[in-house]
Amino acid sequence: MAAPTCSARVYSGISTFVKSVDQVLNISKEMSTFVSTVNPVTGKTDWVLQDDKYDYHQEIARSAYADMLHDTERNQKYYKALELAIKIKRGQGHKVHVLDIGTGTGLLSMMAARVGADSITACEAFTPMAECARGIIKDNGYENKIRLIPKRSTDVTVGEGGDMPHRANILVTEVFDTELIGEGAIGTYTHAHTHLLEEDCIVVPSLAFMYVQPISSDFIRRWKEVLPIKVSDDKVITFPKEISECAGAPSLHDLQMDQLPQDKFDIICDPVQVFSFDFTGKSPLPKDEKSVVSVMSRINGQVDGIFMWWELRMDTVGDIMLSCAPGWAHPNIQELQWRDHWMQAVYYPSIPLKVSKGEEVQVISNHDEYSLWFDVQKSSDEDQAPSSGPACTCGIHLTYSRSRLGMLNDPVRRNTYKSVLSKNVQRRRGKSKCLVYSNGSLLPLTAAYTGYDKVYMIEPHPMCRNAVKSFVKENKLEDLVTLINKDADQISQTDLNENKLDLVIGEPFFESSVLPWHHIAFWYGAEQLTNHMADQASVLPCSVTIKALAVEFIDLWKIRAPVGLCEGFDISRFDRLIENSSDIADAIIEPQPLWEYPCIARSRPASVLDMTYTQFCSQQQVQKDTKLEINSLEGKCNGVALWAEYDFGDEHFITTGPTTLPRLGEKIEWDFYSKQGVYLLKKDILCCDSTLDAAASLKIYVSFLKETGDFNFKFDCMR
Repeated sequence: MAAPTCSARVYSGISTFVKSVDQVLNISKEMSTFVSTVNPVTGKTDWVLQDDKYDYHQEIARSAYADMLHDTERNQKYYKALELAIKIKRGQGHKVHVLDIGTGTGLLSMMAARVGADSITACEAFTPMAECARGIIKDNGYENKIRLIPKRSTDVTVGEGGDMPHRANILVTEVFDTELIGEGAIGTYTHAHTHLLEEDCIVVPSLAFMYVQPISSDFIRRWKEVLPIKVSDDKVITFPKEISECAGAPSLHDLQMDQLPQDKFDIICDPVQVFSFDFTGKSPLPKDEKSVVSVMSRINGQVDGIFMWWELRMDTVGDIMLSCAPGWAHPNIQELQWRDHWMQAVYYPSIPLKVSKGEEVQVISNHDEYSLWFDVQKSSDEDQAPSSGPACTCGIHLTYSRSRLGMLNDPVRRNTYKSVLSKNVQRRRGKSKCLVYSNGSLLPLTAAYTGYDKVYMIEPHPMCRNAVKSFVKENKLEDLVTLINKDADQISQTDLNENKLDLVIGEPFFESSVLPWHHIAFWYGAEQLTNHMADQASVLPCSVTIKALAVEFIDLWKIRAPVGLCEGFDISRFDRLIENSSDIADAIIEPQPLWEYPCIARSRPASVLDMTYTQFCSQQQVQKDTKLEINSLEGKCNGVALWAEYDFGDEHFITTGPTTLPRLGEKIEWDFYSKQGVYLLKKDILCCDSTLDAAASLKIYVSFLKETGDFNFKFDCMR
C-alpha cells in the first residue's frame, strides 16, 4: 500500500533532514517530496524524502505482470484458443472482430492480429499501462491493426462516433484472480455480452470450473485460531470459546499449495466440482449462487480446512484446458505450472467438523459477485451454513494475521519460550517480576503459569491489548498479569507497583515490522526501561544475528525478471517501465514467505551482522562486510535469502529462517510463520547476466544506524 503523501512541499522547518537553505532549494528543484511513513523498527512516524511521483511509480511497480508473462502454459493456451476461435469464425464466413478487455501489455491483442483477426479493440483502464501497451503494439508493427481504448470496458461505447464502430464477435480477456471472480469477472462478462458483443460470439476462455477438497490437519488449523497451550501437566492456557466458534477472517488464505508438505494434512475425499461459470453468454452468470455437494469421508478425522482451485476451458469444445490444481490433483501433471498470480486457497469451516470413515458430509459453497465462502456439515443436519460471507465475531481474526496466528501456535516457539521463562525464574530462587514487550504476545500468560509472581505487559496497540486482555480474563490471571497502555518511555514506577523488573522479554514480533530484523524494536523499549530493572536483570532476546546465503530460486525470480520476448512478441518496453518504477519505489530487499517459494542453497550461510543488546545501547552505528562464496557447479545463483536469529540465552534461539542447517545444492526448509528477506540479483550487479557462476562471490555490506532505525544493505559481485 502506498504511503500517505505529505501535502506540503519540502520546507526549511524540517531540520532533521534538511541542514541548509541551499539543500532545500536543490531538493525542491529535483521535485522531491517528504512522505509520512511508519518506521518499521522504531514504530514511529518518520518523514522520508522520496521522488515527487513516488505513489505513481509504486502503483506501476505493483502492477508488474511479469510472472503472468512468464507463465508459458497460460500464454500458449490463450494463443491456441484464439487461433481456433478465429478459424471457426472464418469458417462461418464472418469477418473477425476481436475485443480484448484489460489488455495489459497488449499481448493477447497482438496474438489475435498475428493469427488473422480483421480488427482488434483493446481496452486498458490503467493509464501508464495503456500508454505502454500502445508503444509495444507499435514496436511490433500492429498499430494499424489494433485500436487501443484507455478505458474500462464498462465505459466503452459502440456505434457511430463511439469507441467501437460495431460489436465484436470474439472476446478474449484475462480478468481472473486466485478466487477466479475477485477482479469482477462476472460483471465484466455480463456487461460485455449485453453491450459489446454479438449474440453468437466466441469467448476465450469459455467456461470455468471450481473444485474443492476438504482436509483434516492440525497444521492447517494453526492459521485459523489460537490453540490451548500446555504449560505443565496441571496448567493449560485456554482461550475464549468464541474464538474457536468464530467463522474467522473474511479474506481468503491464498497459498502455493504444492509447497505444503503432504504429511501435514490428510485428505477427507477426492476433489469435487462445486461451481461452473459459463462465460459464453448462453446463460446468465449468477451474482449469488449456492451449491451443496455430498461427499464420503475416507478417514476418521476432522474437517479443518477446505482447499480450492479452478480450471479454464479455453476453447468451445474442451480440447484446451488450463488447470490451477495442485500437483496431487492435477489432471495432467506434465503441464503443472508455477504461478504467483493464480494460486490455490484454503478456506476454513465455521467450526471444525468431526467425521468418521464412510460418513457422508455436505460441502456447502457460496459466491457473490466478488468472493467465495465454504462450509461443511453432516448430511443429517439442517442447513446451518451462513448465507453471507464469514465475518469475525471474536475480534481475534481482525487483530492477528494468519501468519501471526501460526506463530502463536507454533510448537517450537512455545516450547522455547516455556523453557526460557522457566530457567530465568528458577535462577532467581524467589519472587520474580517479569515485563513483556511485544505486540499481541501470549508470553504474559505463560510467564504467570511458569512461576513469576507478577507479570507486566506494555501493549499500546489497542486491538492487541483487547485480545490479550480477553485471554487473561479467560484464564483468571488478572491478579498476576497487568496490561499497561503506554509506550515504554512513559512507564513509571507507579505503573509497576514500585517493583523492579528481573526480566524484560519480548517475542521477536511487532506489527510495524516488515523484515525479520525489524523486530529489534524490542530493544528500543527495553532501553527505556533500564531504570526500572533490578540488579542483574535479564533482557531477552540478548542478541540478534542477520544471516544470509546465496540461493537459486526455482521460480520466484520470475516476479522481477525482464520478459524480453513473449511468444515471439517484443515486450521490452514493458520491462523498462517496470524496472524504472521499481528502482524508484521498491526497496532492494523485499519480504517473502520462502517456504512457499523453493530455493536451493548455492553458498553456506553466513552472519552478515551481529548485534547484542549491550552493543545496541552503547553504540550509534554497527556495520559489517561479509563475503558469500558461490558454489553453483550444478545450478546457478539468482538471489540472496536473508533472515534473523534471536538469542534468548542458554542455547535457546528463535529463528525466522531455515528450520534445519542448509546444505549446498539442496532445497532449504524454511520457517512456516515468518517472511524472510529476498534480494534478487540484477544486471547492474552482475554486469552481464542474471545469474552468478561458480567462480564468483557476493559481498554484502550491512550497517545499522540506531538514531533512525535504518538498516542499509549493499550487494556487490566479485569475480
